[in-house]
Amino acid sequence: MTVTPGPRQGGGTGVLGWPMWILSGLAGGGVVLLGQLLLGRRARTSVGGRAPLGPLPQPLPVLLAGGADSRAPGVALDGGMLAQTTVRAVSIRGRRHRYRGEPLQDAYAVRLSADGRWVIAAVADGLGSTLHAEHAAAVAVRAATKLSLTSDPGWHAAFASVAGEVMRATARFRGQPAGRHGAGASDPPATTLTIGVVPADGRRGVAACAAIGDSPALWLHDGMWTEIFPPEGQRPGNVTSALPDDLGELRERQIDWGPGDVLILCSDGFGTAMGGGGSTLAQRLVTSWSSPPALRSFLRDVDFQLSTYDDDRTVLALWAGRHDTAVL
Repeated sequence: MTVTPGPRQGGGTGVLGWPMWILSGLAGGGVVLLGQLLLGRRARTSVGGRAPLGPLPQPLPVLLAGGADSRAPGVALDGGMLAQTTVRAVSIRGRRHRYRGEPLQDAYAVRLSADGRWVIAAVADGLGSTLHAEHAAAVAVRAATKLSLTSDPGWHAAFASVAGEVMRATARFRGQPAGRHGAGASDPPATTLTIGVVPADGRRGVAACAAIGDSPALWLHDGMWTEIFPPEGQRPGNVTSALPDDLGELRERQIDWGPGDVLILCSDGFGTAMGGGGSTLAQRLVTSWSSPPALRSFLRDVDFQLSTYDDDRTVLALWAGRHDTAVL
């Protein structure tokens, strides 16, 4: 882009046609004032015609969790189709973990069932109060999506199987002192887990969800969000239920499913901002997620910047029907 200086006019303007009092103010310390004015304008100006969600967070240094590799990324992004169901998924390391140099503790997985009739999706949020929670989350979603699940899968047996996998896979971490990434945590690894099972053919049928912990599931149907597992009050100490220990706190629900419907499973880092489907963000997504967005747009929708939202964010969204065009 080329900037052409404006014409100079008698005595009152300087470079680029700016009034001399602005230029003298910049030279005399007005840079700070001008910066504040610009930041104030940035905070009030709508983005893409939309009202801002809240104040922007202050910049913080970003630290890697001892390094980085593609097996445990700070941002994971996927999209495409499984049979006749369209998928978008993203997981983002939160600002708090970036600042502390801690790993992303959320995880997601989505697969077709062995018989090809069902799409099985899972989201887990490792408890930051436990040691190596990211491993518990990763094991939980992989174990969940490998189960033989249907719309009526026998959830207690399914979650008990996942709990056993989590215990076996994280046994080496039990009894260890809290390390650099434990942030004071010393309890054995634990994680929430929310699972959704929808018909893979995208036709009308029954979908099923189950959860242990506070990772939400929301259903978009006829232009309205429904929170599938509304909060039931806080546990003592404000700690959520989690695997592998809290199998008795399993919740489950079936929903009608068909063309035009969207199911999202998410960690509370994103679910809190959805406000059970009644927040400004949720209402905006009714339109922008009525059909699967491009991956870049999906990432931007999830990676909003607000000063009070600093936890990891994971969203796994399913659209009934074939939406993505095949690459020829």
